[in-house]
Amino acid sequence: MFPTTEMQDAGHRMQHKCCGNREVPPFNLRSAAMVMSAESLRNVGAAAAAQVYSELRQLRSNYQAHSVLRSIESQQGPTDRKLIRLANEYSREVLGSVKYAPWMHVYAAISGGFKEGWIPDNYYGLVVEPLKSGEAAKVVNLKSFTNRILHTEALPDLAYVIDGVYYDRDFKPIRETDLIELLFEHDGRVFFKSDNSFQGRGVVIMTREDFPRVGHDRLVDGVFQAPIKQHEFFAAISTGSTATVRITTARELDGTVAVKAAYLRVGREVDEIVRCRSHVRVAVDTRTGTLNDIAYLHNWRRTDKHPDTLFHFAGHAIPHFSVAAELCRSLHASCPHMLCVGWDVCIDQDSQTKIMEWNARYNDIKFSEATMGPCFRGLGWENLWKRAAA
Repeated sequence: MFPTTEMQDAGHRMQHKCCGNREVPPFNLRSAAMVMSAESLRNVGAAAAAQVYSELRQLRSNYQAHSVLRSIESQQGPTDRKLIRLANEYSREVLGSVKYAPWMHVYAAISGGFKEGWIPDNYYGLVVEPLKSGEAAKVVNLKSFTNRILHTEALPDLAYVIDGVYYDRDFKPIRETDLIELLFEHDGRVFFKSDNSFQGRGVVIMTREDFPRVGHDRLVDGVFQAPIKQHEFFAAISTGSTATVRITTARELDGTVAVKAAYLRVGREVDEIVRCRSHVRVAVDTRTGTLNDIAYLHNWRRTDKHPDTLFHFAGHAIPHFSVAAELCRSLHASCPHMLCVGWDVCIDQDSQTKIMEWNARYNDIKFSEATMGPCFRGLGWENLWKRAAA
């Protein structure tokens, strides 16, 4: 919009009123308006884009929640309407909007009751994580950088690719011939995980035949990791892929870090890698490492045994769970910049904990909240929406 004659006159009157009879440079309202408009447009455009993105995520999350609830109810019947009403009221009165209710409907359907203190998955992703995790959480997605941050032998890292250059575990450049010998010294396979990969996406199983890279696409930045031969306990559940234990840690109000939740995640017999589209999950008692009697398929349908191996979950405990949990807690404590971290760990055949992934950006909390929650009560997360709205 360009200034009218009336706006120009108003500008001159304002100039005279502010400056009296002193000589001052002419006030160019047209130029000022153009500069302000450009600045405003940039701000408005960025804000509008962020709002649209947030709303799209909200719609997608609630669509998923409705789909999950339908799947649950197709097996166990409709959810008590009283619980639905309580979830709606809690979302509106405590979390600031009924748009956070759909995931609480899922939690209520799974648990068979309503519990104050639940954190809906979309509230965590759209309110808690953006406000509390900060920029530092972004580096977690850089697989080739993880070793620099955590400094732990628990990572199964063998080598890295950074801008087309190969590096050993100590970040010393190496030739491709030396890389090949390093990668396949103890096993015929290696896992390559690209930066910004997650949930099994961006993971490639490689062999010697994939080298040399002449004639192949150049590898993006990422990490080569050794295959993990899992503990016999997990092999009895699923042999096709390496089972992982998701351990969730969170920063307390006083700055300390605590283990808040855990669950076992295993694949199906046809899976080489545990994937979201087919995984089986079972909650874990963080005090004892004991598995819940009931597991959930990828579509949230209940089962008391693995669908392929028929392994019954009841009465079993994860070996060396307390050691794995303490490792995750201590590593998070050494890097407290992140509010909440999801660690995917494996116990190997030598009873050692190996860290396969870590995630501090929108890490999954919905399964733990539904099966074992509320897991994050007392952290003040339910009040963060007021800060976001301010």
